[in-house]
Amino acid sequence: MLKDFVSNATLLIASFSIMGVLFKDKPLHTSSPLSTKLYWGLCFGILGNVLMAFSIQINSSTIADLRHLAIVIAAIFGGYIPGLLAAILIAAGRIILFGINESSVLGSFGAILIGILCGGLSNINISRTLKAFLMNLIGLFIISIIFMIRIDNSQVLQNVLIMQSIISLIGGFFAYHFFVFVVNSYEVQTQLKQNVQKLQETEERFRLLAEYSSDMITMHNEKAEYIYISPAVKEIIHFEYPELLGKRMDDFIHPEDIEYTKKMFEKALHKGVAESTYRYRTNIGDYVWIESTLKSVHFEEDGSKKVIIVSRNITDRKLTEQKLQEANELLNRLSYMDGLTGIANRRYFDEILDKEWANSVSTHSPITLIMFDIDYFKKYNDTYGHLTGDFCLQSIAQAINNQMAVNSHYTFCRYGGEEFALISPSITIEEGMKIAYQIQETIKALKIPHINSEIADIVTLSIGIATMVPTSFEKPQALMQMADSALYLSKTKGRNTISSSHLCLEGL
Repeated sequence: MLKDFVSNATLLIASFSIMGVLFKDKPLHTSSPLSTKLYWGLCFGILGNVLMAFSIQINSSTIADLRHLAIVIAAIFGGYIPGLLAAILIAAGRIILFGINESSVLGSFGAILIGILCGGLSNINISRTLKAFLMNLIGLFIISIIFMIRIDNSQVLQNVLIMQSIISLIGGFFAYHFFVFVVNSYEVQTQLKQNVQKLQETEERFRLLAEYSSDMITMHNEKAEYIYISPAVKEIIHFEYPELLGKRMDDFIHPEDIEYTKKMFEKALHKGVAESTYRYRTNIGDYVWIESTLKSVHFEEDGSKKVIIVSRNITDRKLTEQKLQEANELLNRLSYMDGLTGIANRRYFDEILDKEWANSVSTHSPITLIMFDIDYFKKYNDTYGHLTGDFCLQSIAQAINNQMAVNSHYTFCRYGGEEFALISPSITIEEGMKIAYQIQETIKALKIPHINSEIADIVTLSIGIATMVPTSFEKPQALMQMADSALYLSKTKGRNTISSSHLCLEGL
């Protein structure tokens, strides 16, 4: 009897493999379509009848087998519909195969009752393994009652119940877990097949987009070597497809941009996305500006990462940007330039004085401001005309600007009208006096005639100097006021004079 029960259990488990192959594209779940549940219910019903065909004959009308496990497995995985359908088919087979008698009727009734109870239990929200165990116990209980009704011999009944229970519990355990394995394995295969199909479709779409894109699309391995290049490469960088395959990007990037592009490639490789703008050497030897978007892609097949780069030629845009930048720089310079003399204007003077003042505050160093204007310039205009007066201003500005050009730390500006100013950071009053003397001598050397000047027959300057070591409590206007007062002192002393807040020297 034990051998027959084991054979029945083996037949049950082996049948699951066949059913899994037949319906590998139609996995059984409680959420499966109705047609799938009907297919599986039909198969489990047929399986139950096959198990009955190889059943154990207890007496002339009573048989024992594991048909109830077919109902249990159907209900566990598919729910009420396949479980009840399998039960009905098994009930019908019990009568068809063994005729209409009391045992057949009880067996059919028991099969349907198992199907109803297991189908109802399938909707309970507990673990599937626990449901399988409970359904198996329900089946055993109903079968045991039928055996107790049909078997008169107590010894035979005891043996049958023991064998039925042992094999049902052990066989049910293996049958359940084997069917879980069958279902999961085919689900994995189905998922893998779907993933492969999706990958193929993705590759096809990628190639379609790449082949017809006006942007150059390239794929690189982790060493930045080209492993795919779209046809746009010929239009953008004038290379043929095979010329770049296997070569590194670094071989074609401008030396000044290599370090930056390496950082962007590493960023894309490890963080997913990056953008880069750089110069690329074309096949004809010149450089074009390229704008690229980089994105890394993980390939699960070999665990590697690839970087896809979408690039476009932005040389025309870059040249336009450079021209605009140059134009803006020119406009910026013009906004700080005096239109007549070509030197810095009052606006520039104010900004630089604020800047140098702040620097002197932080370094505790002196700052010297030299202010000067042309003596009797109104009379000069009245005598020679405004055009000549403009030329006079230009000549003086150019001469002093040339003199100061040797020291880039000085800022020479036209303060307004015939008045000029020189900002000299880190210069003491003594050094400022020397600069003032040099300016005075430079202008005298020009020997610009001024017949109506009251102090000389050439153009001369009155100069005022002020030096301070600024503090955070003072403003640049304090230095301007001191220099202006010194300039006023030079004028009251007869002009053609250099003065400071504490010093006044007559010009030679």
